[in-house]
Amino acid sequence: MLNFSLSHIPGTVDACPLEGQMHLRFRVRKGLLRSAALIYQCNKNRWHIERFTAPMICAFSDSELDYFYGAVPLTDRRFAYIFELHCADGKTRFLCEEGLTERFDHDLGYFNFFQYCSQFACDRMTVPDWVRSAVCYQIFPERFAVGKSKKDTAYITDPWGALPTPKSYFGGDLRGIAEHLEHLEHLGCNVLYLTPVFCSPTNHKYEITDYCHVDPAFGGDEALLELTKKAHSMGIRVMLDGVFNHCSVGHPFFVDAQKRGKDSPYYNWFLWLEDGSYETFGSVKTMPKLNTGERAVIEYFCGVARDWMKRCGIDGWRLDVSDEISHKFLRAFREAVLEQRPDAIIIGEDWHRAAHYLNGDQYDGIMNYGLTKALLDLLAFGTLDAAGFRDRLVRLYHCYSLAANEKMLNLLGSHDTHRFLTRVSGDKQKLRTALAILFFYPGIPCVYYGDEIGLSGGYDPDCRRCFDWNEENWDQETFRLIARLSRYKKEPALSLGQFSITENEGIVTLRRSAAAQQLTLRVNGTDRPKEGLAPFGFELIEKQEDEP
Repeated sequence: MLNFSLSHIPGTVDACPLEGQMHLRFRVRKGLLRSAALIYQCNKNRWHIERFTAPMICAFSDSELDYFYGAVPLTDRRFAYIFELHCADGKTRFLCEEGLTERFDHDLGYFNFFQYCSQFACDRMTVPDWVRSAVCYQIFPERFAVGKSKKDTAYITDPWGALPTPKSYFGGDLRGIAEHLEHLEHLGCNVLYLTPVFCSPTNHKYEITDYCHVDPAFGGDEALLELTKKAHSMGIRVMLDGVFNHCSVGHPFFVDAQKRGKDSPYYNWFLWLEDGSYETFGSVKTMPKLNTGERAVIEYFCGVARDWMKRCGIDGWRLDVSDEISHKFLRAFREAVLEQRPDAIIIGEDWHRAAHYLNGDQYDGIMNYGLTKALLDLLAFGTLDAAGFRDRLVRLYHCYSLAANEKMLNLLGSHDTHRFLTRVSGDKQKLRTALAILFFYPGIPCVYYGDEIGLSGGYDPDCRRCFDWNEENWDQETFRLIARLSRYKKEPALSLGQFSITENEGIVTLRRSAAAQQLTLRVNGTDRPKEGLAPFGFELIEKQEDEP
């Protein structure tokens, strides 16, 4: 047995303090272990005096690896530990900081045991209670609903429901959203994520000219205040889109910096090139990139976040292009947000593995496009079979700590992707199967507006179609499924329950269990009927502990 046969990532990925327990895990090549145990001391300074042992279980397996878990009460935060491995070849080995060894001097273990010594609450990942039962609904405000209010409509270019173009304006606004919050309530959604609402010359508002005011086309500042007040009265939290990686060429700070050069107090707010041009978001010249390593930029946007949280009670932020923002900015931004609201969360738009952002000092979670891609590969692209899908989800789950997994924003698609229904060629069964998996996987399920009624659409701008308020056109079965899943998300199994996923001969089984409730989702991961399930169909089974 060699060192590369197993791995443990100390810190917040494979060692996670959560709610009075220390959770430990490691992964090992499949079949190499008969059993494993955790040897630990909650106070590392007492390691040489006494140590404790706790069993570990093989909680997950994929095609290559077994994943062992253990959890023990956390009575001190100077936690020290090693793993005792009972191997299939009959030998006992130990895993410590020095790697794999057949002999371990316990009395001198303070040289090389693993440790987790975070003694301060501000350094640890936590999970706010509300997050566990959260169901999010994402709205692109320009396309959801037009409110009953007087406003200038001269900017509107197209009738409601026409196919959108990059320059289309249909007149959707925040009062329209407020007037339809009952729709979210009926669906069971209790978090509203709005794409940008601040002043911008575009329909998508990602090119911002003023962060201190809501765009008049959306109803202005008062409309956001009215929306958040009504949402909060209905138990719905509101998350705004923070576009702090870049702004608009029309923003006064950029205009001044470009005009006055180094004489401008805003010159260092942007990233200038030797030829006199500037760095941008992507290659979009109308979106100059902000220098988020600059102290003045950090202080300004921390102030923007605090101000909107004070004025409107904003509950969280989604950060646009967050993987291109400086770590210095993200750490300061988190402090500012949590000072204003300790149970707020920050979701990063990071399409890739992001564990280094999820140590409790930057994001809480990310938009979990890794899950999106796995669902597409199984149900749309056919590049994963059932076993491969199981493998992908197990590995994705083990990229992040238990705490971070609970705060992922899990989605089928967004304003930046094809609609899932379009990707599966209009197959509503596949859409519903994907939704069921979305709710069973740990984290915050997010419904992109219109998915619940069968709205289709290709890539941007087609994925940003207007919501169809004619209920005769709605896919009522999908709507009812989401409402049912949302109810389950507020019960123990899906909000607090342990998670497992297995696969056997094409059937993928996801289980969530807590207290007396167990929910099981069986998915046919094949294109043929199997065990009573339609191709790519599913069944949901609820069992109470006192049932036979």
